[in-house]
Amino acid sequence: MIRSGWPAPRCLHVLLLLLGLFLPTMGGTAAAESTPTDCRADQLKKAKVTALAEFTHRGNTFSMVTSTMDIDVPAPWAHASDLLLDAHAPAYRFALACLVGKPVGDLNDFRDWEYRFKPVTVKADGQWVKVHYEAATWVQTWAFDAVGPWTLEASKDSWNIALRPPPALRSADWDSVQVDLGGRGALTATPRPAFGEGGAKLSWRHKEPDQNPTVTFRPPTVQHWDFITTSLEETWQVWETWGGYSASAAFWYVTSGALLLVAGRRLRRSLTGRTTREESRALHFLRWWALLLMFLGLIIYLGDNLYRLLHRMVGWKYSYEQTVAVFTLAFLGLALCLLGSRSKRLLVSVGVLVLGVLGWYLVSEVYDFTLLPTADQYLSAPGWTVAAVTCAALTAVSWTGVIAVGQRTLLIRETRIPARVMVAAGIAAATATVLWAYLAFDRTWERISWLADPHSPVFQEFWVETLDSWWSQFPERVLEPLLALFSILAPLAVLGVLRVCRVEQHEQGAFTPAPAEKFLLVVLFAITFAPDTYYFGFSAYALTLLLCLCTAWGVLALGSSVSVLEQPFADNAPLGRTVSLTDRADVLRLARRFRELQARLGQLSTPNQAERYAARESIEAEIDRLDQALPAGVRPADLPFACGPMSTWWGNARRGAINACLIGLPATGLMYWITVVKGDSWNVNAQDATGFVWIAVVILFWQVSWIVGGFFLGALWRDLPGRHGPTKALFVALAFAIPAAADFLIAQVVGGSLPQVIGQIAAFGSVMTCTGLMMDLQTFQNERRYWPTNASLVAYVYQMRFASLAFFLAQLLALVTLWKTFAEVSTSAPGR
Repeated sequence: MIRSGWPAPRCLHVLLLLLGLFLPTMGGTAAAESTPTDCRADQLKKAKVTALAEFTHRGNTFSMVTSTMDIDVPAPWAHASDLLLDAHAPAYRFALACLVGKPVGDLNDFRDWEYRFKPVTVKADGQWVKVHYEAATWVQTWAFDAVGPWTLEASKDSWNIALRPPPALRSADWDSVQVDLGGRGALTATPRPAFGEGGAKLSWRHKEPDQNPTVTFRPPTVQHWDFITTSLEETWQVWETWGGYSASAAFWYVTSGALLLVAGRRLRRSLTGRTTREESRALHFLRWWALLLMFLGLIIYLGDNLYRLLHRMVGWKYSYEQTVAVFTLAFLGLALCLLGSRSKRLLVSVGVLVLGVLGWYLVSEVYDFTLLPTADQYLSAPGWTVAAVTCAALTAVSWTGVIAVGQRTLLIRETRIPARVMVAAGIAAATATVLWAYLAFDRTWERISWLADPHSPVFQEFWVETLDSWWSQFPERVLEPLLALFSILAPLAVLGVLRVCRVEQHEQGAFTPAPAEKFLLVVLFAITFAPDTYYFGFSAYALTLLLCLCTAWGVLALGSSVSVLEQPFADNAPLGRTVSLTDRADVLRLARRFRELQARLGQLSTPNQAERYAARESIEAEIDRLDQALPAGVRPADLPFACGPMSTWWGNARRGAINACLIGLPATGLMYWITVVKGDSWNVNAQDATGFVWIAVVILFWQVSWIVGGFFLGALWRDLPGRHGPTKALFVALAFAIPAAADFLIAQVVGGSLPQVIGQIAAFGSVMTCTGLMMDLQTFQNERRYWPTNASLVAYVYQMRFASLAFFLAQLLALVTLWKTFAEVSTSAPGR
């Protein structure tokens, strides 16, 4: 337990103790058992085999290849009964390896990198042992790959898929061999297929042993360029520099940072007179945030490209790219700590820790120590734990920096979180990150060594090589999600600045945000919700950002002409200026009086007709008098709805953000399930070394999205179209939906990756409309005591049964849409 008063350095020592105690010891091998060495192919001539290779292009960033293989083995085969053993039994692994032909290529390298989302099934009926085997892979990064009994090769102009029969089954009866090219026509096919459909589905029956079907085809342009712009092959190095792992990814950070700089400059100019010390400090913080966002985006996504260029120019014998990633990770953590914390003790401790780790890396590289990953030596047994601890230490610095930046963003005017608390939280997050990486390695090793003999001489050798590569690549792989965490907090920096720098603090009649503040709010909305999409492997963020800016401005422009408080009143000034100078209690009393008059008018039941007529005239005259005191089309009952639950736009913004944050919690859970868990996604994410950080990114992104959406709704409550909260929220949801729908339609047309747009729009619209409803109820919260239930208050507030019914029907539709999205199964490709 970390006690109050512990210094930051002692907290960092806890990380070393925890990891040293709890990191698993792996790689041990059991006593050797006898394993068969002959597949007895002579007994498999009567075996029946069917093989299918199916491509899925549309809707995926990278083309997916699924292999399905069914093998009927005669019961008399020497190893048939071994297939009924446990999947970890050496005899089972050997028998299945005979049937599926693993390993491929180099006989000594048994590692199989395909994904198997469904376990191999084996059934025996006494005469036959039937094996069903499915595997999948994606065409990404490397030009050559293998899946099931198929090999795939991607060249500059075409792709080639060929059947590679397992040696033990070459003389078997290949009853059916099928290739489904996913709608693409075959350029060549050998031998000639016997059956087919549309040139994209080819089939062979009872193929000859020496005739292995091979098909060449031209892939879809979108998926082909997605592969080219992310491939690490020398052939496409030039295009990779501009692709989704390099310049295109950095474009979001550069553009968003530039927009924040422009918006911050406009906000500074809008502040009348000399800025206070707090205002200058907040604007200075926003400027440094934007500059750091741009610089980190460039160095993390383009730094490796610069290094590879220098490597080719200098001609170094070994590649030190992983060491460069370690230094970049150290810089990221230090930069975030410097931006977010003012504790000198914390900064000194972090600096000493980082310098010590980097110095040890340099010493290990120069003198070939095997306690840390190096370019030309594998890790020693103690190095497995040391490498994990050093990675955890650097990751802890970055986590601490993220937490420090977040607390400084939200607590500009208030007491900061103690350094020891931030360090403890950073250590906990880093420990979880590294432990997840260890578990992910276990899962990955289980997948790639699924048919290997644990007692073979090369098993331990490849285990050490794979583990060394795992920890060598960890700093590079964790950079992207840690930077994503920092970028997600960028909208909160805008909230923190507006908390200090607002025109309404100096002008009493500022009932809505000033023009510079509105521009900053639109920028906030755009950088949060504009889809960071890719077409043909290159960023299309400029298009979606422009569209998001236009839709947000369009909603504001519409609201400026139709919103209640923007209607001209005394001296042709907006009604909101007069209302803002009026006591809020008077506005609520006026609305209540108007509602009472309307209720009395509808409940006149005096038996005397003359008295009823006189009473009606009196009530109508008073209603007319109240109506005529306001601009045409504005009624007294509209004023509380137009003003919102708080007396200032900043109060409304805070209330909207808090409401949306709480209301959005179930939606965050749903989006987490859709993104991380649903279908086969968990299988892929569980084998990602940085899966824990990516999960944090998903959760934080959606929570920040609800906060920004609620803040935008509340801040512009008095400027948005609509007279009630749910109506205003629908316009905000529309500003979110138009760019997302446009991205979806373009991706649908070009055949690229299809985002979960329908579910996202439904979730966002549902959270925003519920937030709008909650703010309307909070506007009349003082009248809650007059009503027995919340439902009664809702009926009183709206006094429109049809509108209330429409709202709940819209919520029901959103829930149905979310459930449909929830039920759909999809699989995302693994990251680099």
